[in-house]
Amino acid sequence: MQSRKPENAAMALRQSFGDRKLPDITRKITACVACRKLKIKCHMNDNKPPCSRCRSRGLSCTVNKSLQMLLEDDATWKETIEERLDKLERAMMDRPTDPTTSTDTENRMTQSQMPENPVKTSSFNLSKPPQGLESPNTLTLNLSCGLGSFPASSMMNLTFTGDRTYLGHGLDFISCGLLSLETAENLFSYYTKYLDPLIHNVLGDDATLAATRAESSLLTAAICTVAAFCTGSESYQNCLKYFKREVSGKVFASKYSFNDVRALCIGAFWLNEISSALNGLGVRIATELDLHRCITKMPHTKRACYDRTRLYFLVYLCDHHCSLIHGRPPLTRDFSSLKSPEVFLQTRFWTARDLRLVSQVELWSISSHVFSLFGADTENEIATHRSAELHRLNEAYDEWYNKWLDVFTIQRDASNFSPGLFDLYFHSSKLYLFSHVFRGHAQRNSNFTAETEDKTTSFAQSAVESALSIIRCIVDDTETPLQLEKLPLYFATMIAFASVCLVQVLNQQKIASQAKQEEIRCYLQRLVEVLNTSLVVDHPVHPLMSISKSLEVATTVQPHNDNNQTDMEYENDIDFSIFMNEGMNLGYLTGQDGWPMAGPLS
Repeated sequence: MQSRKPENAAMALRQSFGDRKLPDITRKITACVACRKLKIKCHMNDNKPPCSRCRSRGLSCTVNKSLQMLLEDDATWKETIEERLDKLERAMMDRPTDPTTSTDTENRMTQSQMPENPVKTSSFNLSKPPQGLESPNTLTLNLSCGLGSFPASSMMNLTFTGDRTYLGHGLDFISCGLLSLETAENLFSYYTKYLDPLIHNVLGDDATLAATRAESSLLTAAICTVAAFCTGSESYQNCLKYFKREVSGKVFASKYSFNDVRALCIGAFWLNEISSALNGLGVRIATELDLHRCITKMPHTKRACYDRTRLYFLVYLCDHHCSLIHGRPPLTRDFSSLKSPEVFLQTRFWTARDLRLVSQVELWSISSHVFSLFGADTENEIATHRSAELHRLNEAYDEWYNKWLDVFTIQRDASNFSPGLFDLYFHSSKLYLFSHVFRGHAQRNSNFTAETEDKTTSFAQSAVESALSIIRCIVDDTETPLQLEKLPLYFATMIAFASVCLVQVLNQQKIASQAKQEEIRCYLQRLVEVLNTSLVVDHPVHPLMSISKSLEVATTVQPHNDNNQTDMEYENDIDFSIFMNEGMNLGYLTGQDGWPMAGPLS
């Protein structure tokens, strides 16, 4: 008689140890531990404990198994559970996405019940297509659509009914061996400690690498890539390649999660090479997840609405950062509710860290008005004719500064307030506002009145002062200096913009006196020293390194004074030829990658 073949799991276990032969068990352990110890016969019913002796005495009755039997039973049990889970997953995947198709069995049409010509049948159901006619792109009329809804609500795609959010699981670049666990832990720790507070703690306080990996491989990749970029890690290129591959998988995906939005925003804040693409995709996914819908419900009474609005605020800030970086209109809209974002703080879920988030939303809301008023046409002289609007927006920035400075003075410790970063945001916004007066200078004509010229000169001087204040924030703060390698990409843009502005006004007596010019030249040289001694030198692709190299050449150019040049000649001829020297490596400053360095000044 042939022996019974072992089960698959047991056979796999033997093969893993190099033993394929079925063991010949001549004596099986059938006696319980108590009877074996007394060396007496053990009587059991159906070979199952307890035995008759242990039952009569109320003793525990156990039968020891051999190690081989324990291992094989464990492997067989695991295989059985895996098979059951597979069946369960397949059953869930086969379930119809429309709940009405699974519950309404009375109205379901089978193939045998379908009429031969369904088009001529008067009872044809428009709200649900006949079985067998569905396809992945099937659209059907949604007769339950409210007439106050968006027009698109009248059509329903059967593929996308239900919740579109999901938790992404799968292999990440740590599992694939592209990054060691130790390196990933160090990068994750660096991000949570130094970088996440700069974008208002998007991960939360309890984030861990293990939990993040379990939730989203895309978010894990974004965090490690940004941390590798800021630290100049050798793993940066590998992380960036994997992150790009993960992002490309989201372009045509049909399901998204909030972690996808977080990951794309994190990347867009720091990664210049792909920031525009990341931001555009992030805004689209945020819109498809309806993050904006909870804004009108402020102040929130539900935690879910609070989290959605907070995440939308992050998308809003990221989009406006990228708007200035790449010189394009923002993709997000200024809802009426954003006119008073402080209402967000009236919910019981708010924390002191939300103060910085709300203050930034208010600041960029003002900048949105600036962009809406003056547009993106650098040849348009609209700013020279709208001095009242410039004054009004300047006052709005000043009111914002005074208001939130008082708030952060009280809540400084709780909100992780950084005075240097706060001032840097303020002066960057003012520089962007006043830089509009430089537009269209080449086409000026003699019809301008003396009053208009005086106002324009005053605004130009304000632009120079704002640019100089940006440099002061970096080189003068010795107590709590800004760690430049950690700042988001937006600040590199504004540092470059301020540097270009200051270099271009050197030797222009109309805007800057001789003493002011010497101060400007001194601060630019000090900026070069600060950049060259910062950690950005460890990362050759960091944008600030390009700024340092360019300024080092620009500040060594000898002053050019032409006593025959009049003030009016200056106004009609701003000399930009200083930036045409190829040996100065000014590609970064002149908009090679779409950066608006020369836009407002050209």
